[in-house]
Amino acid sequence: MKAIVLVLVLGSVSAFGQDPGALAAQQAAQQAMQASQQASQQAMQNMQQASQQAAQQAQNNAQQNSGPVIAITRQPTFSVKGGVVAAGTTVRMKCSTHYAVIYYTTNGWTPTTTSRRYIGPIPINATTQLQAIAVAPNFGRSLIARANYTVEAPAMPAQPVALAADGTLHAGTRLHLVTNSTANSKTAQVGDNLSLLLDQDVKVGDTIVVPKGTPVDATITQADPAGHSGAPGDVAFEVRSFTVHGAQIPLYGGETLEGANHYSARNFMLIPVLGIIPAVATRGDEAEIKPGMTFTAAVAADTPLHP
Repeated sequence: MKAIVLVLVLGSVSAFGQDPGALAAQQAAQQAMQASQQASQQAMQNMQQASQQAAQQAQNNAQQNSGPVIAITRQPTFSVKGGVVAAGTTVRMKCSTHYAVIYYTTNGWTPTTTSRRYIGPIPINATTQLQAIAVAPNFGRSLIARANYTVEAPAMPAQPVALAADGTLHAGTRLHLVTNSTANSKTAQVGDNLSLLLDQDVKVGDTIVVPKGTPVDATITQADPAGHSGAPGDVAFEVRSFTVHGAQIPLYGGETLEGANHYSARNFMLIPVLGIIPAVATRGDEAEIKPGMTFTAAVAADTPLHP
C-alpha cells in the first residue's frame, strides 16, 4: 500500500513539473527579467555617453572662450630705482627674455618699436620719466616698465633753438612740436583732430619764415578706453602738415600714450588673446594727452619756403 501511494505522489510531482502553463510562465518571467536588465544597462550607457558628450562640449566651450594664448616678453628692469638721483646718474636696462630688444623714451610718451633702441647706459641729467618696453622674436610686447627720476638742482632745460633753413625745408628735417589740446582715451575717437603747435622758429637767414606757435594738424589714429582685468587705456596720433604763406608742408611722425596698467604684480608669460587675465579685477588707468607735451616730427617732402 505504501509503495502505491509513493508512486502516485512521484507521478503527481513529475506531472506538475512538466505542466506547459507553468513552464510558459517561468519563461515569460525570465524574459521579462532579462529585458529589464538590458533596459537598465542601456539606460546606464546612454547616461554615460551623455555625460561624456557634455564634458567634451564644456571643454570645447572653455577653449573657445579663452581663445589662443601668446607668450609675452618679460618686462624690462632698471638698474636704478626711481626717485631722487644725482645729476649724471646712469641707468642700465635689461630683459631676461632671450634676444629681446628694448625700446625706451624719456619724454613721457609711451615707447614703441619706432622709439630709441637701448644700446647702452642712459645718463639722467634732469628730471626724467623713463619708460621702456621689450620685444623678443615670436613673443608679444612686454608690459611697460616705468621709473621717474628727480634730479636735485637740475640745469634749466634747453629750449628748442630756431631752425636755420636754406630756403627749403628738406625731407627728413626734424621739427620740434608741442601739444596744444587734451585727448583722453576714454572719450577720444579715431579721426578726431588733435591741436599741435610748432615749438621753434624756422628762419631763412635772419628772417623768420615759420614762426613758433604755427598750428600743426594731427589726427587721432587709435583710442581704446581702459578695461577690466587691469588693461590700460591708450591713445595715439599721427602728424599731418602745417601751412605757411599758403604752402602746405607735409609731416610724418606721431606718438603713443598708454595709461598705467593694474595687472597683478607677477609678470605674465601667457596671456589669453580673447579671454580675461586671471586673478585681476581692477581697471587700468586712462591715457591722457595734455597741453605742453613735446616731441619731434619729420618733414615728409622737400618744400620751398618763401620769406
